[in-house]
Amino acid sequence: MLKFLFTLAFFSPAALLNAADNSQLEKFLMSFKCQYCDLSDADFSGRQLEGSDLMNANLSGSNLSNANFEPRKHEKKTVATSLENANLRGADLSGANLVNASLSNAYLRETNLSEANLRGANLSDANLKAAVLKGADLRNADLTGAKVTAEQMEAAITCKTKISDGTLLNSGC
Repeated sequence: MLKFLFTLAFFSPAALLNAADNSQLEKFLMSFKCQYCDLSDADFSGRQLEGSDLMNANLSGSNLSNANFEPRKHEKKTVATSLENANLRGADLSGANLVNASLSNAYLRETNLSEANLRGANLSDANLKAAVLKGADLRNADLTGAKVTAEQMEAAITCKTKISDGTLLNSGC
């Protein structure tokens, strides 16, 4: 019970200023699930958000830098973070841990993904136009059909990375 109360205090909506809808923010902080919700402009920097389900959520302008979204390891079934179809335009995901996360069809235009760990992530059909990928770890990631330039990919760490046309990029192995 004490741990639960600490968690509530640590994740109080007041600590995550500017979220578009505080009731949706409170729901997410209790369950780590918030499909189709509006969490735009929220500050989740440095938070432990393992296995979150934010499919179709609006996280535009949110600060997710250094947040941990890696799969939940303490559960019998590993639950990877779902950001499928999410709007992350202009969000700060620098240094975020998104190992094996699903970002298929995500809107990542102008998103800062520098130094983000995206190993094994599914970025198929994602829009990465003008996204910053400097130092992003894209090893074993799937970018089939993603809108991304060769110049952006050169700034990222790649090895066994499936690029837009379906071919493997092994330049960083």
